[in-house]
Amino acid sequence: MHSLRGSLTGFFLYFKAMKIKTTKYTTRKFSQGDTRLFIGLTFEDVKGNKFATKAVVQLHPMAFFWEKAPSISFSLLYLSAIVYAIDRAVDRSVYSIDGWSREFEVDIAIPEWHSLQPLRNDINAMLSFLTGDYWCLDFIGDASVRYEKYKPSTCFDGITQVNLFSGGMDSLIGAIDYMTNNPNGKLFLASHYDSSMPGPQSDQNRLKKLFSQQFSGRFCSMPAVLICPAMSNELSCRSRSFMFLSIALIVASYSGCKIVVPENGSVSLNYPLSRSRRASCSTRTTHPVFLKRYREILKSLGLRIEIENPYEKMTKGEMVRNCADKAYMLKIVSESNSCGKRNMHQFMYDNHNASHCGHCMPCMYRKAAMIGECDNTTYGNRFMTLYDRKGYKVAEDFFAMLEFLKKDLTRDDIKRELRIAGMSCFDDLDEYADLVVRTREELSAMIRDDNNETILSYLGWS
Repeated sequence: MHSLRGSLTGFFLYFKAMKIKTTKYTTRKFSQGDTRLFIGLTFEDVKGNKFATKAVVQLHPMAFFWEKAPSISFSLLYLSAIVYAIDRAVDRSVYSIDGWSREFEVDIAIPEWHSLQPLRNDINAMLSFLTGDYWCLDFIGDASVRYEKYKPSTCFDGITQVNLFSGGMDSLIGAIDYMTNNPNGKLFLASHYDSSMPGPQSDQNRLKKLFSQQFSGRFCSMPAVLICPAMSNELSCRSRSFMFLSIALIVASYSGCKIVVPENGSVSLNYPLSRSRRASCSTRTTHPVFLKRYREILKSLGLRIEIENPYEKMTKGEMVRNCADKAYMLKIVSESNSCGKRNMHQFMYDNHNASHCGHCMPCMYRKAAMIGECDNTTYGNRFMTLYDRKGYKVAEDFFAMLEFLKKDLTRDDIKRELRIAGMSCFDDLDEYADLVVRTREELSAMIRDDNNETILSYLGWS
């Protein structure tokens, strides 16, 4: 058993961690242009129960870059797929120690393992922050992956920036901003999809089709890279941004350009709405601390790729108002999707066919951002519907937001909370505190715009 000395949970984790190992790496050709890598994973829980799954990575779209980008960037892609498969295979409701956090001790065979092993503590800390779990990865040996030849292509020549592209409103704005402001540039849109969650791929494809009419020859992409687990028991998917970045890293390394993470600062920072939403219960997929740790790992691996989020100190509404071609963005924004619970139509009480649930925080940030604009987004729940369901899970985010808006928060209070979230080393803490203040103002304006006397009275605003 590996020593877990120095881990966040120490002695407790030593006895409670789920044991996981990678097994065989195999490739299988499904059709022309669709070759997939299967990375076997075996699990043993604390009771000795065993099960197995696989991490699946579609190789063929990435094969063009093999031997054209640093090989370690491909190992990071495989690592991200392994982490994602573990994340999705282990149900938090069954295996968490506190209602959320799980404990993983993972032996990994992977190409370039000798480069990753000295960074294991940094990688574990990054993943623990990202997913809210306790990770103890150990890189124990080599693995080989066979690539088929990819026919020569000029499609990826001349790329000047790589953007993460999820199909949401922020990635839409990020793409429009770059293509509008850089008429001689060429943007690569990096995306992946999970076959058990097909919605984002459809969003991405619709938007790219529209881009091809407005920005012909100004961007390129490849079919969204299939990265999925063979077993899907957990839907929180906190590790997905690691995969986005790993795909982007390969392309940016090939092109010698930077990676942009287009995400509004309110969502990136994800300031906790309540004390119960601190730490592990707070989504951190594009958090400044996560991106900082990811950059540091790349630097240690000799990968000098710039990664930035130019919107990290903007609210979502500020992204909308400052969009380089706002008229075009508003024309197509309904084709994007920001909802975190888009498939839960059974909880959309006002509109069962809505594109957005209307009760998750991503929906509320989107609705707040579009106040005063022509917004064709459909939402499954009105605020009063949620208010009437106080005490039910569907209304948890809504009431957490209301309690957040009722608080009398000073900037010192906000900075104290940001330090608790791991941002003590950031010199620009005041600017992040100002972002939280403006986020509160934006959400408050949304509630006032709804103009419901019952809710305004609850907040003490009537």
